[in-house]
Amino acid sequence: MDRNGGFWSELGPLTRAVGRTMGMTLRNFLRRPVTIQYPDVQRAYPDRFRGVLALTYDKETGKENCIGCRLCEYICPPQVIKVEMLKAQGRNYAKTFTLELYACEFCELCVQVCPTDAIIMMKSFDLATADRRELLLDKDRLHTIGLQFEPSWATGTRLRDMQAPPKAPREAKAAAKGEESAEGKAE
Repeated sequence: MDRNGGFWSELGPLTRAVGRTMGMTLRNFLRRPVTIQYPDVQRAYPDRFRGVLALTYDKETGKENCIGCRLCEYICPPQVIKVEMLKAQGRNYAKTFTLELYACEFCELCVQVCPTDAIIMMKSFDLATADRRELLLDKDRLHTIGLQFEPSWATGTRLRDMQAPPKAPREAKAAAKGEESAEGKAE
């Protein structure tokens, strides 16, 4: 007796669930497809999209931004970045910079710690290949990627500023300074 009562009591919710599911299927069946014919049609990336990593040049001097400090190498969780520093007069440079993109986690920690915004993320992921060795990127290839694709908004400086505690508004600072000077004059 328990068995039959259990079946009939579960039949109603089961029928409603199947009906809702079939209704959703019917609505999506009648909707226009949203498939993008990649690579013929390129999808517009959102402003905050972060894709493949690249190295940058200084826009004013044309020199590379990387100073070979190796902070990106130290912070990288899967340890896929290798940097050798070249000491020169005036400033240091990265003698070699290699990135094993096939093992990268895209965690963006290397971008966040870079003091010169030398390593950034681009608005692209288009480095698909059948040969894994092509995803072992050296300094020249990383610079080429930096020139080839549009950069993401996220640079190390912007990310650090975004994560910093909020600054007091200017009006509050001015009022605080006015109170301090008034107290100093009163004494």
